[in-house]
Amino acid sequence: MAHLFSGLRRGAASLLTRTKLYLSRRASPRRTNHPSPLTARDLPVDALPPHLAVEIRTPFFDLSEGAFFQTLERALPPGYRAFPNVGLFDLFQIVAASPVQQAAFARLRDEHIDFLIVVLDGYRPVAAIEVSGRNADHAEQSRRDAAKDLIFRSAGLLLLRLRAEEDHTQASLEAVLWAHLRPAERELV
Repeated sequence: MAHLFSGLRRGAASLLTRTKLYLSRRASPRRTNHPSPLTARDLPVDALPPHLAVEIRTPFFDLSEGAFFQTLERALPPGYRAFPNVGLFDLFQIVAASPVQQAAFARLRDEHIDFLIVVLDGYRPVAAIEVSGRNADHAEQSRRDAAKDLIFRSAGLLLLRLRAEEDHTQASLEAVLWAHLRPAERELV
């Protein structure tokens, strides 16, 4: 019985040490370019807090995004679907890349595209839409846009950029979409 308690004490001490190490690294004000070797995945389930201070973002879209999405859905021909807020990591995978390419791709980890258009037959992506607002002219946004342009160009996937300030009607979106769809994709509908 003493052997069992000794093992439990060692396990609890190890868990406590790992949790303290994890928390001290997370609370540290200094930033390094190296990822922490201890991540949330390394923590045992018991070490996770029983509750997280989170809430649902409401509304999911602001009014202008919601209106654009509804117009886009009406403008799409049968056989196509739009998906909003798609993460680039969900859309692309890097293959046979050099460390420099992998690092560039990793910088896009938290980036997303406003709308992804897919052919329903096989859910194959055919285009993406970015709706740019007033921030599009800022240096940081320009850098992110250039990185998105690079990844879409590298994958051979069409990226359409529209200005949020413009009035996008069903007819104007239909004209833009059909002008860019490949002839083979037109035959699918």
